[in-house]
Amino acid sequence: IVRITAVMVFGVSENMRSNIALSSKFIAALVGILGFLVFGFLSNEARKEVYYLCGNFSQGVAYSSVIRQLDTIRLSEYSIEESPSGKRVVHSSWLNFHLVHCDIQFNNDGVVTSALYD
Repeated sequence: IVRITAVMVFGVSENMRSNIALSSKFIAALVGILGFLVFGFLSNEARKEVYYLCGNFSQGVAYSSVIRQLDTIRLSEYSIEESPSGKRVVHSSWLNFHLVHCDIQFNNDGVVTSALYD
């Protein structure tokens, strides 16, 4: 009688509480796995973005063309460095921890001399 009264007063039995706890652990694990899969997908898309854009930059391409194409990126970023021998653009993504990158070298005339994908 006491047990029935406790269930009636609180509205949740011990068995239901353990099922709720199990359900919340399952949901947390499912959200974690889903987050990992989304990160993996976006990381691969960022890698492909760097790879395919780097393939567009062959020797003789103008600086303005390179920058115009790099301004279309969504999952990566680029930086421009000035040097006495010309400009250098590094295109990479934080989604790949900047391990995948494209290094584009320009001469003083603003023309690509090399584009290397690493």
